[in-house]
Amino acid sequence: MKLTKDSLVLYKQSPALVTGAGDKIDIQLPGGKTRSVREKDVLILHPGPTVGFPDLESQAPEGQPEEAWELLQGETPSLTELAEIVYGEHTPSTAWMAFKLLNRTPWFQGTPEAIIVADEQSVIARKQADAEKAEAEAKWEDFIQRFKTHRIDREADEPFLRDLEMYALGKSKGSRILKALGKTQSPENAHRTMLASGAVDGTWNPHPLRLGVPLEAPDVALEIPQEVPRLDLTSVEAFAIDDEGNKDPDDAVAWDGERFWVHIADAASLVPAGSLADEVARERSSSLYLPEKTVPMLPPQAAETLGLGLHPTSPALSYAFLMDEDGVPQEFSIHLTTVRVTRLTYAQADERMQEEPFATMRRFTEAFHQRRQSAGAISIRMPEVKVRVNENGEVSITSLPERKSREVVTEAMLMAGTYAAQWCQERQLPIPFAVQEISDSSGEKRDDATSSQEVSLNTEQPDYVAQFAKRRGMKRSRTTLECSPHSGLGLETYSRVTSPLRRYPDLIASQQIRQAILGGEILEAEDVLQGLAAYETRSGSLVQSERRSNLFWKIHWLKARPGYTCEAIMVDRRERQGFFLLPEIALETRVAVKGEMAPGTWVRLKLKEADVAESTVLFTIVEKLEA
Repeated sequence: MKLTKDSLVLYKQSPALVTGAGDKIDIQLPGGKTRSVREKDVLILHPGPTVGFPDLESQAPEGQPEEAWELLQGETPSLTELAEIVYGEHTPSTAWMAFKLLNRTPWFQGTPEAIIVADEQSVIARKQADAEKAEAEAKWEDFIQRFKTHRIDREADEPFLRDLEMYALGKSKGSRILKALGKTQSPENAHRTMLASGAVDGTWNPHPLRLGVPLEAPDVALEIPQEVPRLDLTSVEAFAIDDEGNKDPDDAVAWDGERFWVHIADAASLVPAGSLADEVARERSSSLYLPEKTVPMLPPQAAETLGLGLHPTSPALSYAFLMDEDGVPQEFSIHLTTVRVTRLTYAQADERMQEEPFATMRRFTEAFHQRRQSAGAISIRMPEVKVRVNENGEVSITSLPERKSREVVTEAMLMAGTYAAQWCQERQLPIPFAVQEISDSSGEKRDDATSSQEVSLNTEQPDYVAQFAKRRGMKRSRTTLECSPHSGLGLETYSRVTSPLRRYPDLIASQQIRQAILGGEILEAEDVLQGLAAYETRSGSLVQSERRSNLFWKIHWLKARPGYTCEAIMVDRRERQGFFLLPEIALETRVAVKGEMAPGTWVRLKLKEADVAESTVLFTIVEKLEA
């Protein structure tokens, strides 16, 4: 067929009318736009003249494509023949309609230059696929209508709702449901839409899922511990002092009249380096502590077997300090031991601080604290709370008071960490060291692992403005094979060794120290470095999961208390916004500030909005309070 003015051509799968033919072909598209194209860019469908363009489809007679398919079995018709057989004539309209039969219907495939008449099996399969697609579209439309009117069935509609969930968790690039509803595409909006529709309730915490952290305990076998010589210390009562409800007590303290002891669960006896449980612990890096659940780093059997005070006696890795009258260690040694441990809560231990051996242990730890302070340790005193969620999704926020027993335990663990680091350094034993450079005023926030180690023995109300500024100026601590000072703690050397059931660097240190005591094979520095690399890769996600989850549940708690008011202190100001600390729930938030107001001002705030999906809260200032 010859290409002339008024011919009908195919251009990029669309019909086009030729308005001029020369060196270039001028065409008009159905919407009225024109193009100048090369002849090879178009395919002629009908020589013309084309009347009534672009309304081609309404001009075509009713066709009989299935009957034509039966007649053309085994043949390869041209587009002209196909149009004539299906529609009884070859016109611009029927030529276009014949083209639309290709690949869009079960009977014909290919291109206008090479038409394929489908075989019977292909037609049956295509019809079935088309029917299934139509059924799926009908179900989708029904779901969207029910979704709009909040009539979803969580179980039956789960395949559809999965679309929202995947996007809310950041595991897909968009949501088909949000698009159908005409809503803005964002993971937070997907979460909000799930809440509004009843697809999930307000207790669905997406943050650990978004960060991809393990949410179930590991299920791997532990090693059968090898019998080794142990120092029997069961004649001396030791005390594991923890928060109420703690299920993995891995440290205890004792005083035998001559030596101050810090006992640590002998995790390496069940989890030696290179074991399957060790590999799992390396991948997880630490236990995960969420308000709604705890996910252990090691299989639950480890804490059940080794937890100090869970059995009449326990195997331990024990750090011994021979103390002088001034509370200064004169000798230090490490032993594999068998210990007898009594469990106490911090509240219970506080009631016994005037008794022995608690009074003596407190004297030792206070002396150690003073030495750290003299060496430049920085103590940060900010409010702390425990956020818990029960099985019914009810949130409780409990303030953690400053307790003498907590200070004793913290300082004892720091003593063990710094002397263990020295012990390993003297023996050139590669272990993870925690180091921190001297603080500055850069405003870089300190990591939680450091802050949780620092305490103050001052019982007066802290200056939160100064505490906030100090915390902001702290440099992050690093875990490394380099034995260098930890400035924030005021220690020349330091290694975290006291939580081997809960933190992987502590487990590495325990494995190395245990092998050194037994004269066994220790890990090379390169192996330890690989373990640290794995820890660093995962630990950030765990810290973020815990922080975001605590904020999530605090916001959930606030949302259940419309009109909530509380006292707050402005700890910093940036132009029209103040940064406020709410000590009651240990929440830090920005609030709009008008007029003159300096850091250190106490105010009463009122909750205006709590958005669980966005993880944001909005407060307004009700009144200034007297200093």
